[in-house]
Amino acid sequence: MSRFAVILSGLILFVACDPKPNGVPIARVMNEYLFLSDLEGVVPPGTLQTDSLEAVQTYIHNWIQQRLLLNKAKRNLPGYQRAFEREIENYRNSLIIFTFQNALIEQMIDTTVTESQIQRFYEENKEQFLLRTNVVRVRFAKVDNIPSNTINVAEREKLRENTIIRNLIFSNELTGEQWVQLVELCQRNSTNFFLDEDSWIHFNDLLREIPIDADNQEDFLRRNRHFQVPEEEHTFFVNILEFRLAGDLSPIEFEHERIRRAILNSRRVGLIESLRNDVVAEGQERNWFEIF
Repeated sequence: MSRFAVILSGLILFVACDPKPNGVPIARVMNEYLFLSDLEGVVPPGTLQTDSLEAVQTYIHNWIQQRLLLNKAKRNLPGYQRAFEREIENYRNSLIIFTFQNALIEQMIDTTVTESQIQRFYEENKEQFLLRTNVVRVRFAKVDNIPSNTINVAEREKLRENTIIRNLIFSNELTGEQWVQLVELCQRNSTNFFLDEDSWIHFNDLLREIPIDADNQEDFLRRNRHFQVPEEEHTFFVNILEFRLAGDLSPIEFEHERIRRAILNSRRVGLIESLRNDVVAEGQERNWFEIF
Protein backbone atom coordinates (compact mmCIF):
# COMPACT_ATOMS: atom_id res chain seq x y z
CA MET A 1 0.00 0.00 0.00
CA SER A 2 1.33 3.45 -0.92
CA ARG A 3 2.16 6.07 1.70
CA PHE A 4 -0.83 8.13 0.53
CA ALA A 5 -3.16 5.15 0.88
CA VAL A 6 -1.88 4.46 4.41
CA ILE A 7 -2.50 8.08 5.40
CA LEU A 8 -5.99 7.96 3.91
CA SER A 9 -6.76 4.74 5.74
CA GLY A 10 -5.82 6.42 8.98
CA LEU A 11 -7.97 9.43 8.13
CA ILE A 12 -10.96 7.18 7.40
CA LEU A 13 -10.58 5.51 10.77
CA PHE A 14 -10.22 8.93 12.38
CA VAL A 15 -13.45 10.16 10.78
CA ALA A 16 -15.26 6.98 11.82
CA CYS A 17 -14.07 7.18 15.42
CA ASP A 18 -14.16 10.92 16.03
CA PRO A 19 -17.73 12.27 15.88
CA LYS A 20 -16.48 15.90 15.75
CA PRO A 21 -13.43 16.16 13.44
CA ASN A 22 -12.36 19.72 12.68
CA GLY A 23 -9.56 21.81 11.29
CA VAL A 24 -7.46 18.97 9.82
CA PRO A 25 -6.54 19.80 6.18
CA ILE A 26 -6.20 16.85 3.79
CA ALA A 27 -5.87 18.61 0.44
CA ARG A 28 -5.19 22.08 -0.96
CA VAL A 29 -5.76 23.86 -4.25
CA MET A 30 -4.08 27.28 -4.17
CA ASN A 31 -5.62 29.05 -1.15
CA GLU A 32 -8.54 26.65 -0.67
CA TYR A 33 -8.40 23.65 1.65
CA LEU A 34 -10.36 20.42 1.92
CA PHE A 35 -10.72 19.51 5.59
CA LEU A 36 -11.17 16.19 7.29
CA SER A 37 -14.60 17.32 8.44
CA ASP A 38 -15.66 17.57 4.78
CA LEU A 39 -15.35 13.78 4.50
CA GLU A 40 -18.30 13.19 6.83
CA GLY A 41 -20.93 11.24 4.96
CA VAL A 42 -18.61 10.28 2.11
CA VAL A 43 -18.14 6.77 3.52
CA PRO A 44 -21.36 5.07 4.75
CA PRO A 45 -21.08 3.18 8.07
CA GLY A 46 -20.09 -0.46 7.68
CA THR A 47 -18.23 0.04 4.39
CA LEU A 48 -15.18 -2.18 3.90
CA GLN A 49 -11.86 -0.37 4.38
CA THR A 50 -10.76 -0.99 0.78
CA ASP A 51 -14.05 0.45 -0.52
CA SER A 52 -13.81 3.35 1.93
CA LEU A 53 -10.32 4.17 0.71
CA GLU A 54 -11.49 4.18 -2.91
CA ALA A 55 -14.47 6.43 -2.06
CA VAL A 56 -12.26 8.94 -0.24
CA GLN A 57 -9.66 8.96 -3.00
CA THR A 58 -12.38 9.58 -5.60
CA TYR A 59 -13.88 12.38 -3.52
CA ILE A 60 -10.52 14.11 -3.05
CA HIS A 61 -9.65 13.71 -6.74
CA ASN A 62 -12.99 15.18 -7.82
CA TRP A 63 -12.67 18.06 -5.35
CA ILE A 64 -9.18 18.94 -6.63
CA GLN A 65 -10.30 18.67 -10.25
CA GLN A 66 -13.36 20.85 -9.65
CA ARG A 67 -11.38 23.55 -7.82
CA LEU A 68 -8.68 23.63 -10.53
CA LEU A 69 -11.29 23.91 -13.29
CA LEU A 70 -13.13 26.63 -11.37
CA ASN A 71 -9.94 28.64 -10.86
CA LYS A 72 -9.00 28.26 -14.50
CA ALA A 73 -12.48 29.38 -15.55
CA LYS A 74 -12.29 32.44 -13.31
CA ARG A 75 -8.89 33.40 -14.75
CA ASN A 76 -10.10 33.05 -18.33
CA LEU A 77 -13.55 34.61 -17.88
CA PRO A 78 -12.83 37.67 -15.74
CA GLY A 79 -15.55 39.77 -17.36
CA TYR A 80 -18.25 37.24 -16.59
CA GLN A 81 -17.30 36.43 -13.00
CA ARG A 82 -19.22 39.30 -11.38
CA ALA A 83 -22.31 38.56 -13.50
CA PHE A 84 -22.13 34.87 -12.57
CA GLU A 85 -21.79 35.66 -8.89
CA ARG A 86 -24.75 38.04 -9.07
CA GLU A 87 -26.90 35.43 -10.85
CA ILE A 88 -25.91 32.74 -8.35
CA GLU A 89 -26.74 35.03 -5.43
CA ASN A 90 -30.09 35.96 -7.00
CA TYR A 91 -30.88 32.29 -7.58
CA ARG A 92 -29.91 31.41 -4.01
CA ASN A 93 -32.10 34.17 -2.59
CA SER A 94 -35.02 33.23 -4.83
CA LEU A 95 -34.73 29.58 -3.79
CA ILE A 96 -34.74 30.47 -0.08
CA ILE A 97 -37.76 32.80 -0.50
CA PHE A 98 -39.59 30.24 -2.65
CA THR A 99 -39.06 27.47 -0.09
CA PHE A 100 -40.16 29.71 2.78
CA GLN A 101 -43.27 30.93 0.94
CA ASN A 102 -44.32 27.41 -0.03
CA ALA A 103 -43.90 26.10 3.51
CA LEU A 104 -45.91 29.00 4.92
CA ILE A 105 -48.66 28.72 2.29
CA GLU A 106 -49.04 24.98 2.91
CA GLN A 107 -49.75 25.79 6.56
CA MET A 108 -52.16 28.66 5.85
CA ILE A 109 -54.06 27.81 2.67
CA ASP A 110 -57.65 26.60 2.81
CA THR A 111 -57.85 23.70 0.34
CA THR A 112 -61.62 23.31 0.63
CA VAL A 113 -63.38 24.30 -2.60
CA THR A 114 -67.17 24.07 -2.50
CA GLU A 115 -69.48 23.36 -5.41
CA SER A 116 -70.99 26.84 -5.08
CA GLN A 117 -67.51 28.40 -5.39
CA ILE A 118 -66.83 26.33 -8.51
CA GLN A 119 -70.21 27.34 -9.96
CA ARG A 120 -69.58 31.03 -9.24
CA PHE A 121 -66.10 30.93 -10.81
CA TYR A 122 -67.54 29.21 -13.88
CA GLU A 123 -70.33 31.78 -14.25
CA GLU A 124 -67.94 34.71 -13.83
CA ASN A 125 -65.32 33.40 -16.27
CA LYS A 126 -67.26 31.71 -19.06
CA GLU A 127 -65.03 33.27 -21.72
CA GLN A 128 -62.21 31.05 -20.39
CA PHE A 129 -64.20 27.86 -20.97
CA LEU A 130 -64.83 27.71 -24.71
CA LEU A 131 -64.15 24.28 -26.16
CA ARG A 132 -61.29 23.69 -28.57
CA THR A 133 -62.48 20.21 -29.53
CA ASN A 134 -65.78 18.34 -29.58
CA VAL A 135 -66.82 16.57 -26.35
CA VAL A 136 -69.50 13.99 -25.63
CA ARG A 137 -71.34 12.19 -22.87
CA VAL A 138 -71.58 8.58 -23.96
CA ARG A 139 -72.35 4.99 -23.09
CA PHE A 140 -70.76 2.21 -25.09
CA ALA A 141 -69.98 -1.49 -24.85
CA LYS A 142 -67.95 -3.86 -27.01
CA VAL A 143 -69.36 -7.42 -27.08
CA ASP A 144 -68.42 -10.64 -28.83
CA ASN A 145 -70.42 -11.56 -31.91
CA ILE A 146 -72.63 -14.61 -31.35
CA PRO A 147 -74.39 -16.33 -34.29
CA SER A 148 -78.13 -15.80 -33.99
CA ASN A 149 -78.78 -19.42 -34.98
CA THR A 150 -76.47 -20.95 -32.37
CA ILE A 151 -77.71 -24.06 -30.57
CA ASN A 152 -75.06 -23.89 -27.82
CA VAL A 153 -76.86 -23.16 -24.54
CA ALA A 154 -74.09 -20.94 -23.12
CA GLU A 155 -73.82 -18.97 -26.36
CA ARG A 156 -77.61 -18.53 -26.55
CA GLU A 157 -77.55 -17.09 -23.02
CA LYS A 158 -74.72 -14.76 -23.95
CA LEU A 159 -76.66 -13.69 -27.07
CA ARG A 160 -79.68 -12.92 -24.89
CA GLU A 161 -77.55 -10.87 -22.47
CA ASN A 162 -75.94 -9.00 -25.38
CA THR A 163 -79.42 -8.01 -26.53
CA ILE A 164 -80.17 -6.67 -23.05
CA ILE A 165 -76.87 -4.73 -23.09
CA ARG A 166 -77.83 -3.22 -26.46
CA ASN A 167 -81.27 -2.17 -25.27
CA LEU A 168 -79.95 -0.63 -22.05
CA ILE A 169 -77.11 1.17 -23.86
CA PHE A 170 -79.61 2.65 -26.32
CA SER A 171 -82.05 3.77 -23.60
CA ASN A 172 -82.35 7.51 -23.12
CA GLU A 173 -82.45 7.21 -19.34
CA LEU A 174 -81.73 4.36 -16.97
CA THR A 175 -83.16 3.69 -13.55
CA GLY A 176 -80.72 2.84 -10.77
CA GLU A 177 -81.67 -0.83 -11.05
CA GLN A 178 -81.17 -0.85 -14.82
CA TRP A 179 -77.76 0.83 -14.49
CA VAL A 180 -76.63 -1.81 -11.97
CA GLN A 181 -77.86 -4.56 -14.32
CA LEU A 182 -76.00 -2.99 -17.25
CA VAL A 183 -72.76 -2.76 -15.27
CA GLU A 184 -73.00 -6.42 -14.22
CA LEU A 185 -73.72 -7.60 -17.77
CA CYS A 186 -70.87 -5.53 -19.24
CA GLN A 187 -68.44 -6.83 -16.65
CA ARG A 188 -69.43 -10.35 -17.64
CA ASN A 189 -69.74 -10.03 -21.41
CA SER A 190 -67.94 -6.90 -22.65
CA THR A 191 -64.24 -6.65 -23.51
CA ASN A 192 -64.47 -2.84 -23.32
CA PHE A 193 -67.16 -0.48 -22.04
CA PHE A 194 -67.77 3.01 -20.69
CA LEU A 195 -70.90 3.75 -18.65
CA ASP A 196 -70.05 6.92 -16.69
CA GLU A 197 -72.76 9.00 -18.34
CA ASP A 198 -72.13 11.99 -16.04
CA SER A 199 -68.60 12.46 -17.38
CA TRP A 200 -67.67 14.30 -20.56
CA ILE A 201 -64.87 12.99 -22.76
CA HIS A 202 -63.14 14.25 -25.89
CA PHE A 203 -64.82 12.85 -29.00
CA ASN A 204 -61.34 12.13 -30.37
CA ASP A 205 -60.74 9.81 -27.41
CA LEU A 206 -63.93 7.93 -28.27
CA LEU A 207 -62.79 7.58 -31.88
CA ARG A 208 -59.60 5.91 -30.66
CA GLU A 209 -61.72 3.26 -28.91
CA ILE A 210 -64.37 2.70 -31.57
CA PRO A 211 -63.81 2.33 -35.36
CA ILE A 212 -66.15 5.14 -36.45
CA ASP A 213 -65.85 6.87 -39.81
CA ALA A 214 -66.30 10.51 -38.73
CA ASP A 215 -64.22 12.76 -40.97
CA ASN A 216 -66.78 15.53 -40.40
CA GLN A 217 -67.25 15.25 -36.67
CA GLU A 218 -69.91 17.94 -36.38
CA ASP A 219 -72.06 16.38 -39.09
CA PHE A 220 -71.60 12.91 -37.60
CA LEU A 221 -72.60 14.03 -34.10
CA ARG A 222 -75.69 15.82 -35.38
CA ARG A 223 -76.84 12.76 -37.36
CA ASN A 224 -75.93 9.89 -35.03
CA ARG A 225 -77.08 9.48 -31.45
CA HIS A 226 -77.27 5.75 -30.80
CA PHE A 227 -75.89 3.18 -33.23
CA GLN A 228 -73.91 -0.03 -33.46
CA VAL A 229 -70.58 -0.63 -35.18
CA PRO A 230 -70.03 -4.24 -36.35
CA GLU A 231 -66.60 -5.80 -36.72
CA GLU A 232 -65.60 -9.33 -37.68
CA GLU A 233 -65.51 -10.64 -34.11
CA HIS A 234 -67.09 -7.82 -32.09
CA THR A 235 -69.87 -5.26 -32.16
CA PHE A 236 -69.93 -1.86 -30.47
CA PHE A 237 -73.17 -0.48 -29.05
CA VAL A 238 -72.89 3.31 -28.73
CA ASN A 239 -75.25 5.95 -27.34
CA ILE A 240 -74.10 9.56 -27.56
CA LEU A 241 -76.23 11.09 -24.83
CA GLU A 242 -75.13 14.67 -25.40
CA PHE A 243 -72.46 16.57 -27.29
CA ARG A 244 -70.89 20.02 -27.38
CA LEU A 245 -68.96 21.30 -30.37
CA ALA A 246 -65.68 23.21 -30.57
CA GLY A 247 -66.43 26.86 -29.83
CA ASP A 248 -69.36 26.02 -27.53
CA LEU A 249 -69.26 26.72 -23.81
CA SER A 250 -67.55 23.80 -22.09
CA PRO A 251 -69.71 21.87 -19.58
CA ILE A 252 -68.92 22.75 -15.97
CA GLU A 253 -68.49 19.03 -15.19
CA PHE A 254 -65.71 18.90 -17.79
CA GLU A 255 -63.95 21.89 -16.22
CA HIS A 256 -64.47 20.94 -12.57
CA GLU A 257 -60.88 20.04 -11.70
CA ARG A 258 -59.43 22.88 -13.77
CA ILE A 259 -61.64 25.38 -11.90
CA ARG A 260 -60.67 23.88 -8.54
CA ARG A 261 -56.97 24.30 -9.38
CA ALA A 262 -57.57 27.87 -10.55
CA ILE A 263 -59.33 28.77 -7.28
CA LEU A 264 -56.52 27.27 -5.20
CA ASN A 265 -53.89 29.05 -7.30
CA SER A 266 -55.73 32.34 -6.81
CA ARG A 267 -55.64 31.75 -3.07
CA ARG A 268 -51.91 31.02 -3.21
CA VAL A 269 -51.26 34.22 -5.16
CA GLY A 270 -53.32 36.17 -2.63
CA LEU A 271 -51.42 34.66 0.30
CA ILE A 272 -48.06 35.44 -1.30
CA GLU A 273 -49.11 39.04 -1.96
CA SER A 274 -50.38 39.38 1.62
CA LEU A 275 -47.16 37.86 2.98
CA ARG A 276 -44.99 40.30 1.01
CA ASN A 277 -47.08 43.27 2.08
CA ASP A 278 -46.95 42.14 5.72
CA VAL A 279 -43.15 41.76 5.57
CA VAL A 280 -42.74 45.31 4.26
CA ALA A 281 -45.22 46.67 6.82
CA GLU A 282 -43.38 44.91 9.67
CA GLY A 283 -40.01 46.16 8.43
CA GLN A 284 -41.34 49.69 8.21
CA GLU A 285 -42.88 49.52 11.69
CA ARG A 286 -39.67 48.20 13.24
CA ASN A 287 -37.51 50.61 11.24
CA TRP A 288 -35.62 47.69 9.64
CA PHE A 289 -35.10 49.52 6.34
CA GLU A 290 -34.92 52.96 4.85
CA ILE A 291 -34.66 54.38 1.35
CA PHE A 292 -32.06 57.10 0.77
